[in-house]
Amino acid sequence: MRYIPLALLAGLITVSACEPAPPPPVDTPEFGEAFPNIPLPPEARFVSRQGTTDALQVVLESEMPMEELTHIYRSALSTEIWQLVSDTRDSSGAVILFAEGPKRPLWVRISPAVAGWSRIELNGAVPGRDSAYVRSRQAAADTSNTMQPRPMAPPGMQ
Repeated sequence: MRYIPLALLAGLITVSACEPAPPPPVDTPEFGEAFPNIPLPPEARFVSRQGTTDALQVVLESEMPMEELTHIYRSALSTEIWQLVSDTRDSSGAVILFAEGPKRPLWVRISPAVAGWSRIELNGAVPGRDSAYVRSRQAAADTSNTMQPRPMAPPGMQ
């Protein structure tokens, strides 16, 4: 009968205990909560969805040309609900739109995808949804300047 040395067994137990636990599930915002009144291209193909407690990213692909999609999103973000703040292109030629809406920011990135398709990345934040965020903002707003005057050294003693 073979015995496993005690040191080896202790090492195996230690290594297995070091494996990280799976992250807890994140309660991401619903689509309408992060992107109120935002259109989706007809027959868009879903690529991915990820987020945090107070933000959501949805990536889609569409057969519509970038120019048409850009026109759709510029129009949607230039309404009484949304204010288009920035409309730029990055070095890859992607169009990046930034808008502010009902107490939330929104970023839209439209870029070329494979086989003539276009990729739409929607990034929306819901700032008040994360209670830790709200508490930290309230705490920052409630602080006052606590700096106290300090005595100056006499000239020549510095």
